[in-house]
Amino acid sequence: MKAKKVLAMVMVSALAVGMATTVSAAEYTIKLCTEQTDGDPIDEGCDKWAELVEEETEGAVKIEVYPSSQLGAKADLIEMALAGQGVCTIADGSYLMDYVPDFGVVMGPFLFSDWDAMYSITESDWWADQSKKLEDEGLEIISTNWIYGERQLMTKEPVTSLEDMKGLKIRVPNNDVSVQMFDLLGSAATPMALSEVYTSLSQGVVDGVENPLTTLYNNAFQEVCKNVTMTNHQMTFSNFVVGKDFWDTIPEEYQEAIISCGEEAAEYNNELYKAQSEEIRTELEAAGCTVVELEDDAYEEFKEACLKLYEDYEAKGTWTEGLYDTIQEIIGE
Repeated sequence: MKAKKVLAMVMVSALAVGMATTVSAAEYTIKLCTEQTDGDPIDEGCDKWAELVEEETEGAVKIEVYPSSQLGAKADLIEMALAGQGVCTIADGSYLMDYVPDFGVVMGPFLFSDWDAMYSITESDWWADQSKKLEDEGLEIISTNWIYGERQLMTKEPVTSLEDMKGLKIRVPNNDVSVQMFDLLGSAATPMALSEVYTSLSQGVVDGVENPLTTLYNNAFQEVCKNVTMTNHQMTFSNFVVGKDFWDTIPEEYQEAIISCGEEAAEYNNELYKAQSEEIRTELEAAGCTVVELEDDAYEEFKEACLKLYEDYEAKGTWTEGLYDTIQEIIGE
């Protein structure tokens, strides 16, 4: 496991008190936490973010990068942020929906088919409204548009149809959207931390896992799981969130630097992801994996099964009525 990577400096500020002026050193430290492994594009992007922040703030802000769930699972980190601790964690819409339910739709299955749609969503008035609601719940998005990837399926036995999914124990992230989606596909959705998956596959606790190819490969799952089905069931992008109480302790000029550097780091991540994705399918095949595309009919079966998720969430009132149609209008599909 990679040791924490620290890029740190100290901010010096002048404080005027009455007629006298004293100079004191103040340090702002952010613990930047992900579940990604060393070498993953998001991990490399976080390193870049820390480097850029150090340069932009002239060493005033210290970012410590903790990959591989070193400081805990994502849901626990969000709770730590809400408690005022100086942690910043990666969180997609399916985790944010615990606080602002409609955010969950961006993690919906088969929602969009190209990355331009991501920018359409995050630049929309709808996204701004949801972000404000999240702030009211105590969380602040300080960076978005980090491509996590098109999610694919890796299993011990071949999967080429919806029928093949029946009864398979598939590891999914610990969020309701992922669980509901794979239950609708006929499998037994099994939430667990990504760091536990390799052992669970080895020991037969789960029959498969889903994630972008980069994540599957960088976690070495190809050593214990030899079938990859290109389902493209989700196009996932990530955000980084901090607790609002902690964020408000950081001066505005440094907040702006952190945000602008985060935008640059996100683009760095996205380019790395695209470059790696082109290579990793070949690497998986070289490692003995069989990689197959879903036939058109099978793809439509998967998609049709998952559409019920949107209907159910809206019918239960979890999501705003008509939310799926709203997103389709935003992205023009």
